[in-house]
Amino acid sequence: MTTKKHNTVKSIQRSIILIILGIVLFSCENDINVINSLKIDENQPVESTYNVKMNISDSGHVMMILESPQVDKYISDREYVEMPKGIHIIFYDSVGDVRSTLDADYAISYSGSKIMEAKNNVIAVNSKGQTLYTEELIWDQRNHKIFTENEVKIVTENKVLFGDGLTADESFHDWEITHPRGEIPIDGFDDDTTAQGNTQNSPN
Repeated sequence: MTTKKHNTVKSIQRSIILIILGIVLFSCENDINVINSLKIDENQPVESTYNVKMNISDSGHVMMILESPQVDKYISDREYVEMPKGIHIIFYDSVGDVRSTLDADYAISYSGSKIMEAKNNVIAVNSKGQTLYTEELIWDQRNHKIFTENEVKIVTENKVLFGDGLTADESFHDWEITHPRGEIPIDGFDDDTTAQGNTQNSPN
């Protein structure tokens, strides 16, 4: 009688252990499924905001306004935001006057490095009336610089300059074409005034 009762108890214990193991394994499987489902969404934005207008101030003064029809936030190997429908940025000086504007059809900004890449139909205009045209422009927000290695065209008051590569301050006031290829007077072509191979700087 005692042996039979002992065997019954052991049988019940084994059943309980199997049930517990089943629950644990099921829970683990569910946790893995949840994790896998999160990984599937890794390449999808975790947040999308529309018709964005962002004011960035310093000591109470608006230094920059960024506008974009759509801003998508991603979290993968590094956090970044993408502006797939373009950007419009206005830079201001300390007294509130516009120093420059920047437009592009696409932009991506990396939060950790403070680097923004503007691409496709990039146009920058400064308060001197000088206009930069290029297909890619990188903005180093930490060092307040913009640069590109792509082909550039700059239209000033009296001439159009061409070259490859450019470095400038973020307001596009002090700039330099890295590899100039020439210039054309606004009133037409003039071989005597066409410069080849000389460094082209922003006029004072």
